[in-house]
Amino acid sequence: MKVILHIDFNSYFATVEQQANPRLRGKPVGVTGGDRLKRTVLGAASVEAKRFGVKTGMQIWEARKLCPQIILVPGDSDKYLETTKRFLGILKDYTPYLEVFSIDECFLELYKTRGPASQVSRRASSLAFARCGYAPGPPPGCHPSFCDAEQIALYIKQRIKAEIGEWITCSIGISYNKLMAKLAGSLQKPDGLVVIANQEETMKVLDQIALDEICGIGPRIKKRLNNLGIFDFKTLRKAPLEALLASFKSYGQTLYNMARGIDHSPLIPFYEKGEVKSIGHRHTIDHDTNQEAEIKQILLKLSEMVAARLRAKNLVGKTIHLWYREAFNLASHSSSGNVFFGDGMQNTIHYTHDGLEIFQAAWKIFHLIWPARNATA
Repeated sequence: MKVILHIDFNSYFATVEQQANPRLRGKPVGVTGGDRLKRTVLGAASVEAKRFGVKTGMQIWEARKLCPQIILVPGDSDKYLETTKRFLGILKDYTPYLEVFSIDECFLELYKTRGPASQVSRRASSLAFARCGYAPGPPPGCHPSFCDAEQIALYIKQRIKAEIGEWITCSIGISYNKLMAKLAGSLQKPDGLVVIANQEETMKVLDQIALDEICGIGPRIKKRLNNLGIFDFKTLRKAPLEALLASFKSYGQTLYNMARGIDHSPLIPFYEKGEVKSIGHRHTIDHDTNQEAEIKQILLKLSEMVAARLRAKNLVGKTIHLWYREAFNLASHSSSGNVFFGDGMQNTIHYTHDGLEIFQAAWKIFHLIWPARNATA
């Protein structure tokens, strides 16, 4: 049987800072970017700050309004990457089938049916039991695979506290596919451990949560489902596949499967991922603007999108390229009525997959290639 663990650190950047500085522990902490962003965007929030309603990505002034006592700490990407490497080193003791989803989130597959992999998982499981003092073998009434996985998850938590830091916690979800493992991990935070072992448990969980509590249904998809009269997973299961395909194209099949806890996506170990040479995003402004604040907000969003894709692929980059294009309406020069002009430049920084660092580098380039006088985009 396939057994998937989803491991997600709780308030990762902020917790790492609290681990490094005991004086921050138990206090609301916000992690910021470089100098230019310290007074604008919050890169991460501690568990204590979140209790006041503070959220990652929030403007600093908003965070201070909700939590006047919040302590702002500059981010340290090298520290976070080093902590992640130590964490991954622990996980590799249990299985070679490890997919890094982001800097603070990953999937493990413990029981592959292929011979060698299955043997590796069992050897790692026995090793965990031996170190932790557990007796091999599941308790009565528990499926062996899931009970073994739960014991391994508990021991991973113990090792994180012992080898990385007692203040760092993670939530772990265990299930039979990636979709349900990730959902299980989100149900009990912080420091949770939830097992969804079969279809019956899956249906019970899905029928108790909102549509957007599952990975893959965001605000736009949820709104489109609501417009179709679908407000929960019970209703979504009743929707004919043909109707979902008509409204959502190929993604309709994904939604149909989600409502039933079905996910066929394979776990892709980081060493199996294909080479990626560049990652980028672009945005078209549908109106003229010379507002630097608006351009800055768009550039920050693009930087975070690039960073998220880098983290999802377990990649870092060091060359930042920024390019812009302007459209001028000159009907006599173009059959479409528009003529385009643009410019671009690149800069090299240290390796990173941090959105704020990418933004800082891109913002410097922007000021080099875009004259401040009468700027429009």
